[in-house]
Amino acid sequence: MKKIIIAIVIIFVAFTTEAQEKIIIGNWQLTTVVEDGKTMDGFKTVFIFSENGVLNASRSSTSKPMTVGTWTYNKKQKTIVMSSELDRDFHGEAIVIKVNKKVLVYKKSGATLSFTKLAKLDLPPKIEAEKPTLVFERENILDENGDFNYEEAESKLPWKLETIVNFLKEHNEVVYNVTHFPDEQEIDTWVESEKINYNEEAQSIDVRRYSYFQNDYIDMTEDPIWMNNLEEYEYDFMFFPKENLNLYKVVGLESLETTLGIFECTVVEGYGDFDGKIKYWMVNEKPGVFAKIVKVKDAPAPFGYTNVFILKEIK
Repeated sequence: MKKIIIAIVIIFVAFTTEAQEKIIIGNWQLTTVVEDGKTMDGFKTVFIFSENGVLNASRSSTSKPMTVGTWTYNKKQKTIVMSSELDRDFHGEAIVIKVNKKVLVYKKSGATLSFTKLAKLDLPPKIEAEKPTLVFERENILDENGDFNYEEAESKLPWKLETIVNFLKEHNEVVYNVTHFPDEQEIDTWVESEKINYNEEAQSIDVRRYSYFQNDYIDMTEDPIWMNNLEEYEYDFMFFPKENLNLYKVVGLESLETTLGIFECTVVEGYGDFDGKIKYWMVNEKPGVFAKIVKVKDAPAPFGYTNVFILKEIK
């Protein structure tokens, strides 16, 4: 009789563990995070544990998912093991505290995350848009000797760091509409918000980009820019607050229309990190503000993409 009971318990535990793994598969809306005794809510991020071991995520239930890593379920430890190179939120072991058809709760990196299950995502209709191309090559930027003259290129730019900082410190936020063209996937759109933090007492400024996964503004730079020592940052923030270019060429002036009006822009073509192609429309009268940005990452499918940023709002 005792052996029969033990066998039944073993079968029940095995069945329960298998059922837990199957229940984890699906769409999970993050609702609360408890860390250091503090409860945070208002999250919109959706974690998607796919049946094939792929981990997807979306900014909200109405945003198109993107692949962020992989996942497996450790039956013995009752942990979800996630692997990702994109974000620490999608990497590491999560100890499952509770899971059923409606609720998932796990503990990871000292924080307890609670989710509710979604039957499906409420995705918006497909967007028809033409993917832009950047036809310039590195040779177009170099001089006749194959060299890049940084000082000569810099002298043609419409902004200096001091004018950028002085303009941005009078504003709270710069907002862009972003259209994302990933390789071999449907295009997606979202809003990117960059918050300007000017500390009058300390005489410093920094820029934080809003993270839809972390539901907060995150640092774009390790340290703020100090107003009394702007020369130190001149080269690092030539295209502040956007990505700095390793080599570039000012190709001319252009009038560009956005929802905010028509802006006279200086157009710049160049290469950033990992040889990514970038084209800027720098608003001449608004230092630090771009009317439009096109960023292209050439990589084997499906890792390449094109992003188009269009100025939406300046607060």
